[in-house]
Amino acid sequence: MKVEMRVTILFCLLSFMTVCTEAQEKWVYEATPLSLAPIAECEQNQYLSEDVRMFLSKFNQVYSKKVNMGAPDFQTSIEIIKPDLYYSVQKLSKYFCKCMKKGTLEKNVAEDEFRNILKKCLQIVQRDTSPIEAELRATNNPADIVGVFDRIVIEN
Repeated sequence: MKVEMRVTILFCLLSFMTVCTEAQEKWVYEATPLSLAPIAECEQNQYLSEDVRMFLSKFNQVYSKKVNMGAPDFQTSIEIIKPDLYYSVQKLSKYFCKCMKKGTLEKNVAEDEFRNILKKCLQIVQRDTSPIEAELRATNNPADIVGVFDRIVIEN
């Protein structure tokens, strides 16, 4: 009986260590030069600087595209590329603005963090990001979403 209990406890500890190790996985991608169309005008946001708003507009331009549905009604639809990344960044945009509005984060800290996340997203748009997307899909808290993006490493 005691041996079985020790084996069970050992198995549980090993399983826990495996889960903790997998949760801290880093994703490393090589930096690639970006060739994005210039943005003439970016969306208005009183909490974000023009620099960050330009990155957000570039992100929206890259991760979403308008698709013409064709005849008979010629409506346009918006197709989202990598929806888990897209909607996580949109959630973070609202989160950082709310933090700056409440004063829980300084503007320069929040903008630096958000700018880095946007730069990483622009670098990985053409890469296989299925493990990142799976983690973002399982995460709902903005602080945890930031933690997922912090584990993305872009090497020069």
